[in-house]
Amino acid sequence: MKPYTTKLFWLLGISILLFSACRKDNRPADLHTDTNNLVFKKGETTQYFSIVNTGNSSMDYQISVADDFLHVTPSNGILGFNEIAKIRVDAEIDHLDYGLHQSSIMVNSNGGISDMLVQIYKPLPDPAKLWWDIDYIKINSQSDRDYVIIRNDGEEILDYQLNSAQSWISYSQSSGSLAPGAEDKVWIIVDRTGLSNNLFSGIVRINSNGGAGQIALDMEVNVYSVTFFNPTYTPMQINVPGMGSEEIGVLNRMNYVFDYNPQSIFYRANTHGEAPNGQILGVDLVWQETIDLSNEVSPIFDLNVSEYFYFLSVMNYGIHSLDNWSMNYDTDYQIDENILIPNDGREYTFGYYDALNNSNVYARMVGTDNDAVWENGYEFDFLWTLNQSILLESSLKSSGQKSIRPAIKSPLKQATIKVISTNTSAIRKRNARSLVNGK
Repeated sequence: MKPYTTKLFWLLGISILLFSACRKDNRPADLHTDTNNLVFKKGETTQYFSIVNTGNSSMDYQISVADDFLHVTPSNGILGFNEIAKIRVDAEIDHLDYGLHQSSIMVNSNGGISDMLVQIYKPLPDPAKLWWDIDYIKINSQSDRDYVIIRNDGEEILDYQLNSAQSWISYSQSSGSLAPGAEDKVWIIVDRTGLSNNLFSGIVRINSNGGAGQIALDMEVNVYSVTFFNPTYTPMQINVPGMGSEEIGVLNRMNYVFDYNPQSIFYRANTHGEAPNGQILGVDLVWQETIDLSNEVSPIFDLNVSEYFYFLSVMNYGIHSLDNWSMNYDTDYQIDENILIPNDGREYTFGYYDALNNSNVYARMVGTDNDAVWENGYEFDFLWTLNQSILLESSLKSSGQKSIRPAIKSPLKQATIKVISTNTSAIRKRNARSLVNGK
């Protein structure tokens, strides 16, 4: 029996040792934090950090700050095994000087001590910044005023003044001061005294310590006017029978003036991209219709490009120049352009092309038999909006894709396309009606 008794006591001893080793109270509290550095960036006043007790014993902790512009919540507590406390740190920065401030937070506990660096960056405020809500106003014969909203989008006081070279323009207030985020509604008032029957144009200038702006203004004096705007990327030709043909510049307007409301107006307009040698690029877009004016008061019309077309620009900073272009290759809407785009990193504009779900653009890499290829959904994405455009960029340093296209046979001499910076800015106006080109 002795061997069995000895073996039993030996097993009992090992069990006691293992039980003792597994007792939670044998592992002391142990403090850990998830960071040792808190950074408050511009405009931030709250940050968080976490503390955890990885020991088996309860951990009592207390948190103190080195400067009174810091506050922590909670500032003390008790954590059990693997419990976590999320600590909020608030910084009062209003009375701090501009620049970088450093402080510290100390976490003291029976599981250890942790020091944390706190950095607060308070930059100089952004300067005053002028914003206004409208670029064009037309005041019809039955009215003598319209308004502009002026706002300060900066962080310092904005001082502004309004002025005009036209003596018939005045304002409900010609100057003002705006706190950050504040705005004024300023009425622009016209005086027709002594003016003949016609459409008069002027400019309202807004000067300020946060930038400058201007508003184009048309005023009717006992006449009826119809206004067409060109919000596209290329000059537009417009014709109204009996009143001749005119060119409307990009983001510009054309006014037709009548003694009275003619009840309707027929117009035809078109636009397209064009190379310096006169070569038309892409599709010639056309607007043509008779507009019912019987319920229109001093109407404004935007001649918008349908979302089924896009305007193309290219920027090439690869090692090869690009030519032999195909837009919408291998589709019913394919257009080929014999255009050379040098590898100079400048932006070049083409024209308008059909926007398809499977639209693509191919270009031959000069000196090779290879193509650069862009596809909708990969190298570019259509927004499917009016007046949309895409900018294709080429940075190809390698051979590209082996070409499967035949060389373009064009009776026109290869043209280097003109450089025009694409401008997608809209002319902000009220009560404008959209006229979209035909497909």
